[in-house]
Amino acid sequence: MMSFSRLARMAGGFIGALAVSHAAHAAPAPESFGQLRNVHDAAISPDGHQLALMQNLKGQYIINVIDLRQPKAEPRLVALGKGVKPKYVKWVNDGRVLASFRQTETMRGQIFDSSFFFTIDTNTMDGKVLVRPKNGFRQFNDQVLDWLEDDPDHILMQFAGDGENQNYPDVRKVDVRTGYSQIVKRQARRMNDWISDTDGVPRVGLGWRSEGQDAYMVINEPGTDNWMPYTDYPGLDPESQRIVAVTDGGRSLVVAAYRGKDTRGLHRYDLVTRQFAETLYENDEYDVSGVIMSADGDTIVGARFVGESEERILFDRYRSTYEEALARFVGFQVDFVDQSADRDTLLVRVSAPYDPGGLYVFRRGGQMQKIAPNLNGLSSQDMGEVLSIRYAARDGQKIPAFVTLPRKVAAGTAPKNVPFIVLPHGGPYARDEKRFDWLAQFFASQGYGVMQMNFRGSEGYGKTFAESGRNNWVVMQEDVEDGMRYLLRKGYADPERSCIAGWSYGGYAALMGAAKTPDLYNCAIAIAALTDIPDAMRDSSDFLHGKARAQRTFGSIMADKDLLRANNPVDVADRITVPVFMAHGDQDTAVEFDQFTRMRKRLDKAGVKGTYMAFEDEDHYMSAQSNRQAMLKGIAKFLRKTNGTSAFAPD
Repeated sequence: MMSFSRLARMAGGFIGALAVSHAAHAAPAPESFGQLRNVHDAAISPDGHQLALMQNLKGQYIINVIDLRQPKAEPRLVALGKGVKPKYVKWVNDGRVLASFRQTETMRGQIFDSSFFFTIDTNTMDGKVLVRPKNGFRQFNDQVLDWLEDDPDHILMQFAGDGENQNYPDVRKVDVRTGYSQIVKRQARRMNDWISDTDGVPRVGLGWRSEGQDAYMVINEPGTDNWMPYTDYPGLDPESQRIVAVTDGGRSLVVAAYRGKDTRGLHRYDLVTRQFAETLYENDEYDVSGVIMSADGDTIVGARFVGESEERILFDRYRSTYEEALARFVGFQVDFVDQSADRDTLLVRVSAPYDPGGLYVFRRGGQMQKIAPNLNGLSSQDMGEVLSIRYAARDGQKIPAFVTLPRKVAAGTAPKNVPFIVLPHGGPYARDEKRFDWLAQFFASQGYGVMQMNFRGSEGYGKTFAESGRNNWVVMQEDVEDGMRYLLRKGYADPERSCIAGWSYGGYAALMGAAKTPDLYNCAIAIAALTDIPDAMRDSSDFLHGKARAQRTFGSIMADKDLLRANNPVDVADRITVPVFMAHGDQDTAVEFDQFTRMRKRLDKAGVKGTYMAFEDEDHYMSAQSNRQAMLKGIAKFLRKTNGTSAFAPD
C-alpha cells in the first residue's frame, strides 16, 4: 500500500530556486533529457494564495505546499513512499489538497495499476488515504465525477463498496477529510461509468450491452427519477459520440459528434425536446478535443482542439485572464493548469518546441511569477529547430509530420545527408504535436534529425483520416515507411546512418520497419515495444472488456492468419538484419514484459546484433528517473557503436 511522510525542513523556498541558466556551457548529457519534470502537476488554492506542487526531488516526487505571499517561508512537504507514482493534485478548499497517485501491484500473477487519493491538511501536512476498501480489493479509488465547488467539504466520486460488484460503481458523496461516503446513486448492471451535471447530480450512465461490445447509455429523464435508454433520444449514439458535459440542470447534453461533417464538433442536445439544438463550435480541419469550463464549473466558456499543437477557443461572450497570458507568451504553447476561484490568478505551463519552458503564476493585469523550469540544465540554446511538414504517402494521401533538426543544421536551411531517426508515436490511435518532446530533442542532441509523423489512424484529423488507418495496421506501417522514403528522396537523410525508433506501438513499428524494409534503416530502437499481437490479445483478456478492446485495437489484422504472421514482430525476427536496441520494464502493465523476453530470444536465434536493457520495478513509461536516464545513455552508446559519432553532433 502507498505510504507518505512529512519531510524535515528544506533549506530555502522553491520559488526561484530552479532558474534556467542561459550562460554558455557544454552540450547537455543524455541524462539531462531523461529527467522527470521538476513539477509533475500543480494546483492553486481557491483564494489564489497557495500552490500545491508535485515536485521532483532527485527522482522522487513529494508534495510541496508554498505560500505565494511568503516565497521564502519554510516549505510544507510530504514525501511519497517507494513505488508511488504521481497523477495529479487538486485543492478542494483553502486548507486541504487531494493528491492522486498510482502504484503497480501484483495479484495472482497478474500485474496491474491501482490508484488512490491522499487527503492532506495543508496547515499540519497530516494526511491519509481518502478511500480504500476495508475488505477485498478495488483497483480505482480516485475517480471524481464532480469537485462540488459549492461544497468545499465534499466531492462526488464513483466506486463500489465492499461486497459489491466492483465492475459497476456507485456514485458517492465523499467527505474530503474523513473519507466517509454516502451513496447518491446505486450501482446498476452494465453501467461502468457515470456522468454528473454541473450541479453534481448523476445524469448519464455508460457501459456495454455485452462483453465490451455495443456501447450502451442510460439518461436521467429531466424532471423525473426515470432512467431511459439512449435509443429513446433520436440522434444519440454512445459508440461514435462522446458526452462532454451535462448542463442546464440536467436538461442538456454537450456532445462531441460528427453531425454530418468529417470533423467532430461540439453540439448541444436538448433532452426535453429530444433533438440536437445549436452547434457550439466546429473546426473544418481538426476534431474538437474538449471544452473549457468556467471557474465555478457551471458554464462552458470555450472549446479545445489540437492542430499543430493544442489550441483553445474562448467563445465571444467570455473574456479571461487566459487571453492575457496568451498575449504575454506569444510564440509559446500556454497550457492551462489551474485557476483561482475568481479567475484572476492562473497557473500555466509555458513551453515551445525548442524550449522546455516552465511553470508560471499569471495574474490579471500581467503580473507574472516563475515557479520552476520544467527541466534543469536545458535551454533553448541546446534545442533543435522543429518544423511542420506534410509528405505524400504512396497513394497520394498527405501525412502531417514534425521534423526536429540538430543544432548544426543552420536555421532556415534544408538538411542535407543528415543521419535521421524516424520516430512514429505510440497508441497507435494517438498523435504527436508540435511541442517540446524530450525524446526527439535527445536524438537531435546526438546529431540526428527526427521525423515524427501522424500516420493514418492518428486522432484529431477527422473521421476519414482516422478510419483509413484504424483496423489497417499495414497502411499505418506504410505511412511510416513512406516518411523515410521522402527523407531519402529529398536528400535530407543519410542512407547509411538512419534508423527507426519508437515506444509501445512505435516500438512495434520500429521492429516491423527493420524486418520489412531493412534497406531503409541502419538500426532499430524499440522501447516497451509490442512484439507479439496474439500474446497481447491473451493478456488483454485478463481485464474487464479487455478482449473486445483488443479486437477494436488490432482490427482486421487478426482476421487473416497469414497477414497476422507477416505483421507480427516475433514471427519475422529472422528477417531483421540491422542492429536492434530494446528496453523494457518488468512491471509494464500496458505491454507485458514477456513481449520483450520473447522477442529477444527470437532475435538471438536469428543472430541479430542486439543491445538489451531490462529494468526492475519499472513501468511502461520509464517513470523512474534513474532508469530513464540509464536508457538514454544506453541508446547514445548504441548509436555511436552502430553509426559512429554524427557529424551534426555538438562539439
